[in-house]
Amino acid sequence: MSDISEHTLEVRYKPNAKILDFRGSWAEAISAYMKLSEWTILENRVDIYDKDTKERAFVGFRNAGYVAVDVPTRNYFPDKTSRYLKYLFSLEGFGKSLVVERLGVRSRFCRPFAGEFSELLEKYTSNYLSLTPKAKELLKAKLLDIGGSLEFEDEYGKFNTVSGPMHQQQLGQFFNRKEGLPAVGLFFDIDYFVSPEAVLAEKEVLKKIEQFANSAWDRFETVSKLILGGA
Repeated sequence: MSDISEHTLEVRYKPNAKILDFRGSWAEAISAYMKLSEWTILENRVDIYDKDTKERAFVGFRNAGYVAVDVPTRNYFPDKTSRYLKYLFSLEGFGKSLVVERLGVRSRFCRPFAGEFSELLEKYTSNYLSLTPKAKELLKAKLLDIGGSLEFEDEYGKFNTVSGPMHQQQLGQFFNRKEGLPAVGLFFDIDYFVSPEAVLAEKEVLKKIEQFANSAWDRFETVSKLILGGA
């Protein structure tokens, strides 16, 4: 079984009431351009998606974004979001620059594990996160499960991660699917973002998204190999 991943881009910007006037024309235009056959017009935004809801674009008066499930390659999501945002920036009423409040890419990954949950738990606690010896001594109990929530900052922006070994039922709470989840898997969630509260041009937005998407994938690969020993 191959890796599972889901990715979400969101750009939050200063509210632009003009967008509400273009909802109908944008729904049809984005649907045709992105080859997403379905669309829904809501009070403050437009959702455009495919029949299987594997991909979804949205744009509203204060945010826009793109969601992709089960991407085939690491370049698929950044390429699709770049294509989508370039088109948005070209639409009348959207504008060539935005007062960006928050720009983020969130990626969720699962790498299936062929062994038992207890084996993955041991690998995770031995190679990545664990209780200190003093904590183990104090608790005097067998560890049955563990998960880690960590916050970081690098040259691209801030990012939060959540990770840990998971059973199939728990994985189902994080992924938009009912079938195809492994019995045991390594879960890794990374949320990259910046909050500039400043005007960003199209090039700046696209560059930041590409950096976030690529770095998220690299970090998942690095952490997975560390935990699983190159498996």
